[in-house]
Amino acid sequence: MNVKRFFSSSMQDALKMVREELGADAMILSNEKVDGGVEIVAALDYDEEQAQQSVGLGAPASPTKVARLHAQKHMKLQDELGRAKKHIEDVKRNRPTVANVGQADGENNSGGSVPAGWEQLTDMRAEIESLRGLIQQSVAAPTIKPVDAPSALQEDVLARLESLCISKTLCHNLVAAVREEESPESAWLKVENEIERAIPIEHGEIIDQGCVIALVGPTGSGKTMTIGKMAARYVMKFGAESVALVTTDRYRIAAHEQLKVFGRILNVPVHSVDEQNTLDGILDRLSDKRLVLVDTAGLMPNDKCWAQQLKEIKMSAHRVQPYLVMSAVGQYQVMCANYNHYRMINPVGVILTKMDEAVSLGESISFLMECQLRVAYYTDGQRVPEDIHRLEPKGLLTQAEALLNSSQRWVTISSQEAESPSEAVFSHSA
Repeated sequence: MNVKRFFSSSMQDALKMVREELGADAMILSNEKVDGGVEIVAALDYDEEQAQQSVGLGAPASPTKVARLHAQKHMKLQDELGRAKKHIEDVKRNRPTVANVGQADGENNSGGSVPAGWEQLTDMRAEIESLRGLIQQSVAAPTIKPVDAPSALQEDVLARLESLCISKTLCHNLVAAVREEESPESAWLKVENEIERAIPIEHGEIIDQGCVIALVGPTGSGKTMTIGKMAARYVMKFGAESVALVTTDRYRIAAHEQLKVFGRILNVPVHSVDEQNTLDGILDRLSDKRLVLVDTAGLMPNDKCWAQQLKEIKMSAHRVQPYLVMSAVGQYQVMCANYNHYRMINPVGVILTKMDEAVSLGESISFLMECQLRVAYYTDGQRVPEDIHRLEPKGLLTQAEALLNSSQRWVTISSQEAESPSEAVFSHSA
């Protein structure tokens, strides 16, 4: 989306400038009288959804209002850029020469003194670059395939997707492929297939591969419990002799106790990274183990130990495969933010936890379609190792619909449907 501003003494001349520079397909976003003439803001390849996102409108607005706000934002940024450029030119014209600086300060130039105003000039250059970035961001929003005048069938599919709490951007992209001549069943099947193709799935058991696997993720995502389930799953298949557990969490008091409990139950050794034992040192000693599962601390980027822990994994001399552990109860934006926090170590996959605690799965579906990480497992309870599973291609969307149907029944149940007087009172009060 290319947005430009044009000024001329007359409307006719301004429109001619628009046609000459942007062509006949340009869209006029705003026009108004200014001192000395008229000003027009026009755009090429204008996207209303994209423009609405760029101006931060939460609720739908008329195309005229969206265009006006978008044009005003662009004009404001252009004005700020112009003022910054003028400021730089003023600094260039008015700054003293190097020789004058030395004379004014009672020094000669041989000492390599910095010319006066140089730091200010540098700051101005940085300001202009920052403003350039803002202008680029103002016209660069997440791509949404527009659905012009959606049909009744598209509206139905869109409502069904939104009821699953799938992100708005993905809903519009999925609905764009639906055609009016299709039946509701075939239209929804097309959407299901598209979601299925968009979510990568690990086709084999990662614990069967024989490697070092590190689980990373925020506090409370279920890393330690998932480690225990994976270890138990491995022991049941291959025995306890070729697996070991490691924790890098030396930041919290007794943080490794739960992992040691799993180790005692499964008869598997547990090692802790600390001041005397580095991660690589421990992995060296465990080189005879077929599988090593590494538990990490759920630190956040503002914690000074966060980068240190991730550096141990990223810079390890061993081939450590990080898997991002993400709770299904999280919000879509929070999931994406946490993924961005851990992108520096290049996670190779994701494990979705706490599916049994989620009230909807659309957020998880949206996140998995967005991040494109392979789903290794999902967990749905506290039992070890029963409540860890591999994901089937259509499993997530099917579970999302089943969860929605279940929640709708509890919300809409009437007192006549209740099986006992006590249940009727509970339903009525709800």
